[in-house]
Amino acid sequence: MTKNDTQKQGLVPQIKKEKDALSKLQKQFNTKINRINKLKATIAENEAVIAELRKKVQEELVPLSKELTEGRIAFVNLLDKAYEGSFFRKREKEKLAMLIEDLSFSLIEDEGREELIPLHDKYAAFSHAEVVEQAEEEAKEQAQDLFQDFFGLDIDLDNFDDLEGLQEQLRQQMEAQEQARQQQKAKRKKTKAQEAKEEALKTEMSNIAKASRRIYTDLAKMLHPDREQDQEQRAWKEEVMKKVTAAYTQNDFFELLRLQMEFMQEKGDALHELPEQQLKYYLKLLNEQLKELEFEREKLNFGPDGTLLFQFGGTPKLREQRFKAEKTKLKQHIKRMRDDLKHFAEPENLRYFLKSVR
Repeated sequence: MTKNDTQKQGLVPQIKKEKDALSKLQKQFNTKINRINKLKATIAENEAVIAELRKKVQEELVPLSKELTEGRIAFVNLLDKAYEGSFFRKREKEKLAMLIEDLSFSLIEDEGREELIPLHDKYAAFSHAEVVEQAEEEAKEQAQDLFQDFFGLDIDLDNFDDLEGLQEQLRQQMEAQEQARQQQKAKRKKTKAQEAKEEALKTEMSNIAKASRRIYTDLAKMLHPDREQDQEQRAWKEEVMKKVTAAYTQNDFFELLRLQMEFMQEKGDALHELPEQQLKYYLKLLNEQLKELEFEREKLNFGPDGTLLFQFGGTPKLREQRFKAEKTKLKQHIKRMRDDLKHFAEPENLRYFLKSVR
């Protein structure tokens, strides 16, 4: 990968020397940078694939899903019309009522077709509102048990309808618990090892802050646009300085480091001349960056969009094959639904079908 490719992709360049001539810290630095660059590239690629998949789902699959839903609604209405007629006997009508209740409830809950609520309530022993209310009460009780058993928090069930009130109640109780823990912790005398560990952590955080601040200060001096006479260079420095300031303000050490090393390359400076002590600070920060990126990758893989990646992800060719298979399946369901609507429009065919319903 060339220098321009590295810059274009927003990656941090590695320290270039003969492999055997690299120090231990320089090798560790390159290893961390390599892992971070790969993670960033993976995340960027997954985000691009997700955006593409969303677009294809919306354009190619959603219309077919809607068509299938309309067919299911037409089937429910067909059953309702059959129930109202005089052809079917009592036991057959009981089966029709059960099918209408189940199918309409599924369409209401899964597809949001609330216009079917009156039809559901016409055949159900309990109205849709009553079923939903009962489910909500059970969910509240389960949530209350969860908060009590796992977090030791007493939550008022009435607050579940008031999200802001519930969040405030949770915040207050968790703050009270944290204060109690801190007070208990303060009463316990710290060992010398604990004190030394805390002091080392303070020193480390201070050093990390200094390293980050040093990069920002150095770049701010070198990039100060007021000192540049060339208008083209001045505009470039102004743009880069905006990125430097944004990275420093957002505590994005990786971006700050990338900008520093990119600027060093522009000036022709040797990256392998970075002081060893400075590399130590950088390695600590890069470890934190790695943790954040790994967490971000897991969120993509196992969050709401992870389902898209799992179902339709892969190489471009595989993605196309998977989409084609899903479209084919939906079209087959639509065709079958249309055939069923024609077939069951005949009462005798519907009667034969009801014999298989238990």
